[in-house]
Amino acid sequence: MPTELERVAAEAATCTRCRLHQGRTQVVFGDGDPDADLMLVGEAPGFHEDRQGIPFVGPSGQLLNRLLGGIGLRRQDVYICNVVKSRPPANRDPQPDEIAACRGWLDAQVRLVDPKVVVTLGNFAAKTLLETATGITRLRGRTYPFQGRILLPTFHPAAALHAASRRVGPSPLQGMEEDFQMLAKLLAETGPALTSPIPGLPASAGPAVASTARVPAPAADEGDRRPPAPEAPGAEPAGTEAPDDRQLGLF
Repeated sequence: MPTELERVAAEAATCTRCRLHQGRTQVVFGDGDPDADLMLVGEAPGFHEDRQGIPFVGPSGQLLNRLLGGIGLRRQDVYICNVVKSRPPANRDPQPDEIAACRGWLDAQVRLVDPKVVVTLGNFAAKTLLETATGITRLRGRTYPFQGRILLPTFHPAAALHAASRRVGPSPLQGMEEDFQMLAKLLAETGPALTSPIPGLPASAGPAVASTARVPAPAADEGDRRPPAPEAPGAEPAGTEAPDDRQLGLF
């Protein structure tokens, strides 16, 4: 007999609640341990995920696997999903109505997997679950209470890969590595008493990793905007295939 999570996944597989169903190959629902203590939530499926029906299987997934391995975890130890379950055309940003249409599926995943810690990967996942306009560069480096759990925001692997050859200064990849070290401490220290918000503290992280009191306010000069679309000859027109992981509105 299928589990409730499997029943929800089967229902989501035929979802037509938003326009994204028109161009997808298949719904990318989730992957991993349905009883995991750790859930990772990204933005949306990319080219490879749309083809295989599994989240984070392209270059971003390879980096995510390496980061997990660095703290002694494997993909099969965690549960991985995205805010939206169908690939946006040309890996564009998901639109607010598309995020809203998919929110019920994500809420069901959180409820049924029931993780102790949720890690959001990139802008859209963090902003959606924390219900804030603040970008990931200001949100990361601390933890927040979320539905009786602990939420840790970090950059999206695609953003880290994109920035590796194009940015100077602080590296998103270095930031992700720091965040995953914080995650390792969280998983080691989190017990039943820490899976609910501490009264009076809007953000908490357990004994050794608590870092802030509230969600930071948005900043006008925040460096988490989507890079301009390429204008050079040969640049991909809107709506065409993008066989890479260029989901770049994730800082």
